[in-house]
Amino acid sequence: MTHLIERFTEYMKSGKYNSQTVVAYRNAIFVFYNVVRDMPQSKITDEFIGNYLKELTEKKDKAEAIQAGKALKLFYDVIFNRKLGIKSTGESKEEKLPDILSKEQIKKIFYAVTNIKHKAVLLLIYNTGLRISEVIQLKVEDLDLINGTIKVKNKEEGYRHLSLAPNIIDYIKRYFVKEGPTDILFPGEKGTPYSSRNVQLFFQSALQKAGLKDTNATVHTLRHSYAVHALESGMDIHLLQYILGHKFLQTTSIYNQLANVDLSKLRNPVEDINLNEGELNFSHY
Repeated sequence: MTHLIERFTEYMKSGKYNSQTVVAYRNAIFVFYNVVRDMPQSKITDEFIGNYLKELTEKKDKAEAIQAGKALKLFYDVIFNRKLGIKSTGESKEEKLPDILSKEQIKKIFYAVTNIKHKAVLLLIYNTGLRISEVIQLKVEDLDLINGTIKVKNKEEGYRHLSLAPNIIDYIKRYFVKEGPTDILFPGEKGTPYSSRNVQLFFQSALQKAGLKDTNATVHTLRHSYAVHALESGMDIHLLQYILGHKFLQTTSIYNQLANVDLSKLRNPVEDINLNEGELNFSHY
């Protein structure tokens, strides 16, 4: 973890933080590291960090403890892309659940988009729960339309390989025929990737055309909606964690609070067993 602290230090030095803040935050992280150095990250929950900060407040000056809380929140955000659900004092803060679009609303949005490139961008986001930053950086070579997969670069390192729905594959093929991208999958007018702002703008335009302008939806809402709809379809949450590229399962588990799973529609694996064959014949009892 010490190398992560060094990376965090370089991040602060290259930003808006003065030398005193850099030293204070760095020291706070090292003190915390000495407490958790033998613990796996999965055990360092928000509750654990919150309790640590509360104890720090009792042992030291309150202002110093709050500064440590700010350091930890920034550290986990920068290094692990993890938003701690606690205040700098260690107290928990109620996390606002993300807005979700219904399947019918999403259909209306896609039906409202007439530009084939714009629709392809939004379809890929909803098909695989991609972030805007991920979809606009995609290259043609990242798609394998024969096997129906797409390769997405993770925030930290490596790639995750995701499946494309058959109707998405067909639509992407139509997009290739019309636009003929050769390098960047969704190039803008100057051949450079779309900006996040451009994607938000044509998504907001689609919301208005679909009669959904009063919603608080953004492009990221498609990602949230995909996650909830996937869980409602019976997807395992660990698989969803992989698809979304979440480092921690607790980040993915927030969608459990929004999913309305109809248990009667889920198929039990025992249904695949023919009870009239082989040894599973109970007629002699």
